[in-house]
Amino acid sequence: MKNINFSGKAKCFMIQGTTSSAGKSALTTGFLRYFSMGGYNSSPFKSQNMSLNSFVTDDGFEIAVSQAVQSEAAFKNPIRQINPILIKPSSDYNMHLIVEGKFHGNMDFNNYNKKKNYFLKKAKENFEFLARNNDLIILEGAGSPAEINLFKFDIANMGFAELYGIPVILVADIERGGVFASIFGTVKLLPLKWRKLIKGFIINKFRGNLKILDPGIKSIESMLKIPCLGVLPYIKNLRLEAEDSLNLINHSGNGSSNNLTKSCKLRIGIVHLDHISNFNEFDPLFFDDRIDARFFKEAPDRLNELDMIIIPGTKSTISDILSMKKTGIFDYIKDFEKYGGVIMGICGGFQIMGKRIKDPFHIESEIDAMDGFGFFDIETVMKNEKKVLNQRYLLNLKNGPHGEVLGGYEIHNGRTFFVEGYSGENIYTGLFEPVETLDNPSSAENGILSKDKKKIGTYIHGLFGNGIFTNFVVDIVKENKGEAYNCNIETDSCSYDAVKNRNYNLLSENISKYINIDLIKDFAGI
Repeated sequence: MKNINFSGKAKCFMIQGTTSSAGKSALTTGFLRYFSMGGYNSSPFKSQNMSLNSFVTDDGFEIAVSQAVQSEAAFKNPIRQINPILIKPSSDYNMHLIVEGKFHGNMDFNNYNKKKNYFLKKAKENFEFLARNNDLIILEGAGSPAEINLFKFDIANMGFAELYGIPVILVADIERGGVFASIFGTVKLLPLKWRKLIKGFIINKFRGNLKILDPGIKSIESMLKIPCLGVLPYIKNLRLEAEDSLNLINHSGNGSSNNLTKSCKLRIGIVHLDHISNFNEFDPLFFDDRIDARFFKEAPDRLNELDMIIIPGTKSTISDILSMKKTGIFDYIKDFEKYGGVIMGICGGFQIMGKRIKDPFHIESEIDAMDGFGFFDIETVMKNEKKVLNQRYLLNLKNGPHGEVLGGYEIHNGRTFFVEGYSGENIYTGLFEPVETLDNPSSAENGILSKDKKKIGTYIHGLFGNGIFTNFVVDIVKENKGEAYNCNIETDSCSYDAVKNRNYNLLSENISKYINIDLIKDFAGI
């Protein structure tokens, strides 16, 4: 790629990792909070992100959630320019492609690579927009820069850094083992022109006595002629909204420090679907002392092992119904419903709770139609037009919270309708009434609650970020347990936003304490 002469005012540097989940997103978030608190008008940027967790900006554009988090850490509202290309895998070979915040189409990876120049052009346009309007841009790479089979297609790591001469910091996760080999191997696999862009490395997630690392650090510095910028300690219970399902491995229970036994908590199981999307919206449950939340990929042994099941969003609804049938989860949920457990479906999970899902245009699957659970008298048809909204909703309940304003967002191709002849006798409709739009409040898409309060369905993501809604769900589960629930656990009174801000500040403090900021400022010209 040819270097670009560009006069944008912003200084910049890029965080790349030796592997996926090395800590690129967390470090980018921490650096943005650190420099923003220091008075720099800062912005994140990731040219290409592959993630099933997305966020809807205030003006209705879809971007990766990690860039939204980073923007928040920089005290800014997320905008579409910070993540111009979002790849949402729909199968092993195909993707749902978002370009500049809008649905671009379904595509296989070979065709995507053939159109690399078009996507690179979009990435450059958006980066240059940010460079004209910020003091500092902190870029995040994707995966590893040393994927030698993908060098010629690289528009997210060294290929992009080379265009603008952007200095690169390499981060490696010591918790995985082989940290020095991963640093050495990554650097040595790169062409010499790319190696020259690496100005330093950071070792992440270290536990123990730092002196043990000193000989290895000195050796790798000598071999590569690249300085170590610092060693960051492992931060227990740090949770940032994650990009991919690798992070679900650590979401096996509540990381709260509350000493009360888990038997005293409400047990909420979230189905870990093969194509699960927007699973970051459940993070508030893992911080709630009243809740023992966990993801599960196999049917639990007993019906009384859970108090509530959530069927989350999915990028391939029909495929995930088939997967649930293979694992036994589908039958388990049917039995759980008969047993009287509380069930909630969000987006694709809401569709699955209905009678039937139709995909006549094969938006998500090659299968034309599939039956769901039939818990609600609704059916869903997949459409080419995608509904993307970030707005406020009124929570409307009979004998419960009424008129409370909740924040949330919608991202779905499916349109859901009540089946012909439904009576509505056993359900409440219009559970969530949009404030800004003119949708019919009685529409199936505005949420359904069964009159026994044991089944909830909605298209709205992000509801658990609203304490009012979480309290409503907790009360439903408590009521359903009846005398079996005799505990009185109060959750932390602070909001989830406050929890996130504490994490951003903690990352910033660790960077200030353990990282050679002066050297970074020097090579980045800050």
